[in-house]
Amino acid sequence: MEQECLVRARSHEQKLRRRTDILNAAEALFLEGDGQLPSAADVATRANLAKGTLYLYFSSKETLFLEVLQRHMKSWCENNLAVIEQECLRAPQDRDATRVASAFVEYLIARSKFMHLASLSHGVLEQGTDDENLLIHKRFVAGMVKRFAGGISEIYNVKPEQARLLMTNSYALILGLWQMSQLPDRVIGLMRQNALDDFILDFPTAARTAVLEFWRAQIPHMHRTICMDKIQQNKV
Repeated sequence: MEQECLVRARSHEQKLRRRTDILNAAEALFLEGDGQLPSAADVATRANLAKGTLYLYFSSKETLFLEVLQRHMKSWCENNLAVIEQECLRAPQDRDATRVASAFVEYLIARSKFMHLASLSHGVLEQGTDDENLLIHKRFVAGMVKRFAGGISEIYNVKPEQARLLMTNSYALILGLWQMSQLPDRVIGLMRQNALDDFILDFPTAARTAVLEFWRAQIPHMHRTICMDKIQQNKV
């Protein structure tokens, strides 16, 4: 353990850096593991800190990993918004919601290990998080959804509430499919031996198909709304 890390951080910059070091250590250990939450002691060791120091920055292990999840969700949201921004540059008749849907799902497929962390969010992480940090997380998620819904509603001229449901339902669909695909090897072997292969989900394939079909079902409505607005404007 490096001696300098045993010295208490004093300045605001030092505290921010140490907090980031803890988050980076927690994320790295989680990605290296088998989906279980690493212990606080292991995170502290990876960050070259004493275990007690970790609790100066995070009230619990669950609070720490909820913020790790939040960092992932922030990156996902920023990626979605960047795709929406590119879609906004297209002429209305050239816009295709499946491009946004593809980016929406492909980001999560490429980082599917975070789906395990997301599956622990309600039952484990939030339960072990103090009220203050739980509210911070919930407000962050609400703000993220609001930004996404605002972009979608602007592109396709749908109500923000419709766009919000499109996002939250798509995310729930992806998370549910991921959970269904996480079968133990023993169960998979048993199912294959008994001609139950059709019930063994391949997560990437299932997620892409389900989300794109779900969004395609919304596209006619979105385009009809745009066309009806144009008709109404022409009548005026």
